[in-house]
Amino acid sequence: FYELYLNVDTEGYVFKKELGIYHPDSNEYATIPYRHISSALGSLKIDKASSTLLDYGCGKGRVLAYAAFCNFQRIIGVENSRLIEIAEKNIKQMSHQKTSNILLEKCDAQNFNIHSSVDIIFFYNPFVGTILEQVIQNIYSSYQESPRRITIIYFNNNAFERIIFNYDWIKKIDQSQ
Repeated sequence: FYELYLNVDTEGYVFKKELGIYHPDSNEYATIPYRHISSALGSLKIDKASSTLLDYGCGKGRVLAYAAFCNFQRIIGVENSRLIEIAEKNIKQMSHQKTSNILLEKCDAQNFNIHSSVDIIFFYNPFVGTILEQVIQNIYSSYQESPRRITIIYFNNNAFERIIFNYDWIKKIDQSQ
């Protein structure tokens, strides 16, 4: 339904080799069901119109398109593969878009500089291990430079919890199965 309604094509599964990504901690592209996006973003107790959402491993842009439909103030997608071109196309042709401030960055997530306006960070299991550890450190650095409440939505709880286990600056507030 959402693919037709939003006029996007974000479906599919793409292996790392096809993406041109060879880091052992990177994952393939897989599509998150819209119901999970809707549930995760719908449960946030925030004013979306004044929030910035950052999607790590945005792939073809499914989360970006849904967020743009939800009227976030700003949306940022980070992707390190050719899928960023598909995400750009999807955002340009998208119907029912309420957010126009959308930035797509093709770069390694470990090197992405998190803007101080980012208050929601979305991960659909784009990477684990050392990449995730560095990205978590980058989130903390951004927080230290500009203290604010940052909500992190992460799918693949085990990988995430192993990394944040010893951090006292981040706490788990909810988990869905």
